[in-house]
Amino acid sequence: MRTPGLSRAMLPAIRDSNTLHQALDLGYRQLLVERGSLLAMLGPLAGAARQGVAIFVNLDAVEGLAADSAALAFLATDLGFSGVLSVKPHLLHDASRFRLRTVQRIHAIDSTGLETGLNSLGLPAPYAIAIAPAVAIPQVMPTIRESTNVPVWGTGFITTTDQAAAVLAAGADVVSSAEQKLWREFRDARIGD
Repeated sequence: MRTPGLSRAMLPAIRDSNTLHQALDLGYRQLLVERGSLLAMLGPLAGAARQGVAIFVNLDAVEGLAADSAALAFLATDLGFSGVLSVKPHLLHDASRFRLRTVQRIHAIDSTGLETGLNSLGLPAPYAIAIAPAVAIPQVMPTIRESTNVPVWGTGFITTTDQAAAVLAAGADVVSSAEQKLWREFRDARIGD
């Protein structure tokens, strides 16, 4: 299963209004709000969502959100965001009730972390899993595919074109980075094709 609209794509990791505007100016139609203050970016994010930009929010790191149903309803109903990312399966289960796409982050810093994360995949299955650090994907993809066929996003520690290409070549559907230089390179060339 591929991630609709995001296959073999760069997903800019946004941390503030400046990076948000840069990603939008480059024409990106999907964004991951990885860190920062939601309140400081609220207006531009809501405007982008109204224009059809798919916005995913890291519930574990973005400031200004409680990890509860009210926050999920606000993201889905009031702001029109597309999805959420978290390491917490119970939070993702709640998010699915609001028709948010759910992305379960798995910290693959060692085999135990990967195994624990894969064993915690809940029902309904997440829209995708986000492996952190992304640079581990070439080594862990066979183990991931033994457990699940959901789309894989690579997040974290992607700073070069070669790293991004290796993650995509290993089978990831999406690679995410906060490196604005990579956003431009992905716009200028189809990396990984």
